[in-house]
Amino acid sequence: MLAAALAASLSGCSGFSPAPEEAGPPIDPLPALALAGRGGSFDERERIAELNLKRDWAGLLRFAEERQSRDPEASDWGVIAGYAFLRNRDYPKAEAALSRVIQRNPEDIGAWNLLCETQRLSGQPGRAVQTLVRASAVGRTSFVTFFFLGEAYRDANSLDRAIPAYREAARLEPQFARAWFELGSAQARVGDREEVQMALEQLEKLDPTLAQDLKQRMQTR
Repeated sequence: MLAAALAASLSGCSGFSPAPEEAGPPIDPLPALALAGRGGSFDERERIAELNLKRDWAGLLRFAEERQSRDPEASDWGVIAGYAFLRNRDYPKAEAALSRVIQRNPEDIGAWNLLCETQRLSGQPGRAVQTLVRASAVGRTSFVTFFFLGEAYRDANSLDRAIPAYREAARLEPQFARAWFELGSAQARVGDREEVQMALEQLEKLDPTLAQDLKQRMQTR
């Protein structure tokens, strides 16, 4: 389930704990799913979770690079380094690190997802789409892959393609409210009110706040 996946990715083996308010504004938790299960031991996974929770991207990078120096062939540390670069908005270094991982291990869907999000956030939605189309062949059951594909198509102003991507993300993880919200938002923009209503019904069960936001978007269309 989604809640369990988020807990595992954001807080290692000890359960989810929200970041303290002084840590700053909320950040998108989806990229952190790529950290799930990374590290060779319980202690390493706990350390990764701790640094992620603190948003200590420099510390996480140092930890990954130190561990990578001990085991240069381990993909996990390259993914973690790429994640730290991404969070620090150092997109060229993130892309380089993640591309190296994919060259060694093309089945690592977490690396693919982070690479595409790096490209999208750096203002290259077209490249992100190309990456995600390739990634979707690897991660056919990854709701994150299809959600990011929807985001990339949306940023590239291709709503007709964003809609099926968001729909697939919602199908793969029906409890993921953001997929329903973005699906409904895209449908509202193209004027498909009947389909928007279906997304809204799901949102009202999952996240009333997002449901209200979607209603407001429907009213402005």
